[in-house]
Amino acid sequence: MKSLFKKGWKKNRAKAEFTLIRSYEDLKKKALFSWVVSRCVEALDWKEFKQDELILMSFVIDPFANPIKGEKFKELLDVAQKAVTWIDSNSIIEDEMKFIQLSYLPKRLLIKVLTQAQLDVKRQRKKESETEPVWEVYRDVIYASTNGHFLLIKNDELTRYKQGDLLCEVKIEKREDVPKARQLAKGVFTDLEILSSRLASYNLVISEAVTNVIKHAKSGKMEIYKDQDVLRVVIEDSGPGFPLKSLPKMTLMAGFSTKESLGQGFTLMMKITDQIMLETSASGSTLILLLDGKKNKMEQHSLLVESKK
Repeated sequence: MKSLFKKGWKKNRAKAEFTLIRSYEDLKKKALFSWVVSRCVEALDWKEFKQDELILMSFVIDPFANPIKGEKFKELLDVAQKAVTWIDSNSIIEDEMKFIQLSYLPKRLLIKVLTQAQLDVKRQRKKESETEPVWEVYRDVIYASTNGHFLLIKNDELTRYKQGDLLCEVKIEKREDVPKARQLAKGVFTDLEILSSRLASYNLVISEAVTNVIKHAKSGKMEIYKDQDVLRVVIEDSGPGFPLKSLPKMTLMAGFSTKESLGQGFTLMMKITDQIMLETSASGSTLILLLDGKKNKMEQHSLLVESKK
C-alpha cells in the first residue's frame, strides 16, 4: 500500500490535480472524508500505510481526478465519499451499504467502522451546538463584568495576537524554567526601556502566569511579541484547560481557587495588565497578557526633541 502512495502521488505530484475548495462547507466535507478514510484504513489494519501521509493525500489531492494504482484503495475511497453524504444526511449506514457492491473490502467491517464514525460525528456536533451559545454567554458576561478587561477567545483567533516582532521564546517544562522565563522577560522589558514603575509589576505577573503552567499543566511555553506600543505575553500550556462554569468566579472573585484555577492569579493579572485574553479547551490553554510597551518618559521626551531638530 505504501508503494501505491509513492507511485500514485509522490512520483507525479507536480501533475496531480488538487482539491478545489470553494467554501467553508467544502472544507468541512473534505476534512470529514479524510477522517473517514483514516478510520477505515486503521480498522483494515493497513499498517504499511502511514496515517499522516494518508490524511494529507486524501485531504489535499483529489483522488478521483488522479490515477490510483490499487483496486482496494479505489474501492475504499469510493465508499468513504459516499459515507460523507450518509453521515451528513443522518442516513442508516447499514441500510445504505446494502446497495454497495464490494469486490475487495469486508462489508461488515466497513459498516461497523462507518456507523461508529457517524455516531462520533453526531455526538461532536451535538456537543458543539449545545456549547456554542453557552460559551458566548460566558464570554459576554465576563467581558462586561470586567469592563472589557478579560476576554474569552477561540482557538482560531489566536493568530491575531501573535502579530508584530517576536522578542523572546522559552519552553516551560520544569521548575528551573520559571526563573529563566522571568529573567528573559525582564531583559526584554529592560531593553525596551519600559517605565521603571511598571517593571516590577510586569515581572510579577509573568512569574505568576509561568509558575501556574508548572502547577497545573506541567509543560508549555512563553512568547513575547511587540506590536507598536503594545506588548503581548503569550503563555501556552498542554494542561486540561479551565472549566467554563468556574471562569466567572476565577475572574471576578479575589482568592477563588480550585485544582484547575490560578487562585489569586487572574485578579492579580487584571490589576497589572491592560487586558487578558484566554483560550481554553480540554487539550490546553493559551493566556495572553496585554501590557503597555511605551518607553521611559525621559526617553520619549528625548526622541521628541530630536525629531524637532
